[in-house]
Amino acid sequence: MTEHFTEYEHCTLCPRNCGVNRYEKVGFCGESASLSIDSFLLHFGEEPPITHRHGSGTVFFNGCSLRCPYCQNMQISQQPVRPNVYTMEDFVSGLERLIEQGAENLNFVTPDHYLPHIIEAVKVLRKNGVDIPTVYNCSGYDTLDNLKAAAEVIDIFLFDYKYADRECAAYCGTPNYPDVVTKGLDFILKKKGNLKLNDDGKAISGTIVRHLVLPTFTENSVEVLNNLYFDYGNDITLSIMAQYDPKYLKPGLDRLNRRLTFAEYEEVVSLADNLGFHNAYIQDLPAEQDEYTPDFTEKSNFGKF
Repeated sequence: MTEHFTEYEHCTLCPRNCGVNRYEKVGFCGESASLSIDSFLLHFGEEPPITHRHGSGTVFFNGCSLRCPYCQNMQISQQPVRPNVYTMEDFVSGLERLIEQGAENLNFVTPDHYLPHIIEAVKVLRKNGVDIPTVYNCSGYDTLDNLKAAAEVIDIFLFDYKYADRECAAYCGTPNYPDVVTKGLDFILKKKGNLKLNDDGKAISGTIVRHLVLPTFTENSVEVLNNLYFDYGNDITLSIMAQYDPKYLKPGLDRLNRRLTFAEYEEVVSLADNLGFHNAYIQDLPAEQDEYTPDFTEKSNFGKF
């Protein structure tokens, strides 16, 4: 199996284009060329067709190129304290163990800065006759080159659309996010299409567009939904999330220093209803402060909680 990847020698795997030789030092993502993974686990907090019956075989990579100032996974995305390093052989073995445990799919979370490793691992599994669905679980802040490469080996894209409003994107530290995400999402929806399920209701291919509603920025969510509706219609598979938590919020961002209110969330969900999105998952608004990964509830009739 390949252990050396030229893509890390002058890294442009994400839109930051830092150009760092990650064999010598870390890039903007905070990671070197060594494969750093926080955990392999069966995850039951994804949308129903992703979790399905036995859980999504999830790989949480350390590091992140987007670095949201409120990230709920701050400990691994921006402050990794357990830099567990894996060889390619160990990585493939970890994926095989997830499959043995009954994983419905292999779900790569924050994958862009380790895409060469992921592609190599999936090719090895496919060569060995493994045909389990693969999931690219990303922030939406991806280069077209990365997405084109990923689309050759990945079946399902969980594609975040975080910011359409430029003020919100700038406030969260990534002013060019709206431009990057619209190009990437357009490519993925045309390449992979909407989410497709098998007869048992399990996701096998396609795209779920995810959006996290932020406190005081409902205008951002309104713009996201309007953009999706006017660009792609209301047949796309949409996931609206309410799990925002300021627990790890960086200092100085007072607008985001509270939980989402029911009224704010209701406004966004009602708009999705009025626009006629009918392939959608609506996350329950969490009741407890630390309940930042509540279960999803599939809804075919919006507005009922």
